[in-house]
Order: sequence, then C-alpha cells, then structure tokens
Amino acid sequence: MSDLKAFAERLVSLRCKEVQQLADILKEEYGIEPKQGVKLEELNVSEKTVSRQVRRKMEREAKKRRK
Repeated sequence: MSDLKAFAERLVSLRCKEVQQLADILKEEYGIEPKQGVKLEELNVSEKTVSRQVRRKMEREAKKRRK
C-alpha cells in the first residue's frame, strides 16, 4: 500500500474531536484555514455517528475493490 493511501485511510478514520484538533494545528502552525469554517458543534452529529458512517463507507469501498 502506498504511503499516501495509508495516510488517507488514517485521515478518514479520525473522530470528530481529532479532526478539530488537526484543523487547529493546521491553522496555528501553518496558517491553513478552510474557506468556510464549520465548527463540529454546529454539525449537530455525534462522534459515534460520524465514525459509523465513515466505517460503513470504507466497508462499501473495500467490497467494490474485491469484486
């Protein structure tokens, strides 16, 4: 597996809190900000819901690759 693919898989498995921490690091250390910032609290979804959705999507993609 390529390094970038492994990196991408790690990114999609992050929990909401970890995504927010990553965004904070990118902003503070590198000056990188999204054009339209949306705070996780504004999304009104739980970490479990997001993680479950990401996990299901990854499972579907893995099934497609096996075919």
